[in-house]
Amino acid sequence: MHTLATKIESILFVAGKPIAISKLAEVTGTTKPAVAEAVQALAQKHLDNSGFKLLQHGQEVELVTTPGNTELVKEFLKKEELGELTRPQLEALAVIAYRGPIAKSELELIRGVNCSLILRNLQIRGLVEQLEDVVPTYQATADFLHFLGITKISDLPNYSELNSPEMLNEILKRPEPNVADNTTASK
Repeated sequence: MHTLATKIESILFVAGKPIAISKLAEVTGTTKPAVAEAVQALAQKHLDNSGFKLLQHGQEVELVTTPGNTELVKEFLKKEELGELTRPQLEALAVIAYRGPIAKSELELIRGVNCSLILRNLQIRGLVEQLEDVVPTYQATADFLHFLGITKISDLPNYSELNSPEMLNEILKRPEPNVADNTTASK
C-alpha cells in the first residue's frame, strides 16, 4: 500500500525541482497539514544513510542529493553533458524541435516510451527548456538553434511538412516495426 509519504517522495523524485506543499496536497487529494506531516516523516527517513535529503524552503519542498555526494554528482553530470547524445535522446530532441512546444505526454505518445530521464538530460545539456503552463511543455532552446547554425526553428529541414498535424497523424497510424521480422524493416 502506498502511503501519502511514498506518493510525495515519488512526485519529488520525478519533479527535480521545488514543489509547493499546496500543490502536493492538490495532486495527492489531501490537506496541507497532512502533506506537511508526511514531509516531516520523509525528512526523518532521509536524515541518515541516504543519497537524498529533503530540502524545505518556506512552503516548498524538494528532494536533493546528499551534500557529501555533491562532487561525485557534479562529475557525473559533467560527463553526461559532454558525452554524445544517445539514439533515444536524439529521437526525443527531433520530436521536440519539430513539434514543440510539446507536453511530455504527447512526446511519450509519439515515442511510445517514458521520456522523463531523457527530458531531464536534454535540459541539463541546455538543448530543451520547460515552459511553465498548466501542463508543462518542452521546446528546443536558443542554444540548440545556435549549435545547428540556424536562426529560427522553422529553418530545420522539411520543417513545414514535419510540423504539420497531418504528418503526426500519419506517423501515429503506422504499425510498430517488428524487430524479429526483417520484412517490415526492409520496406
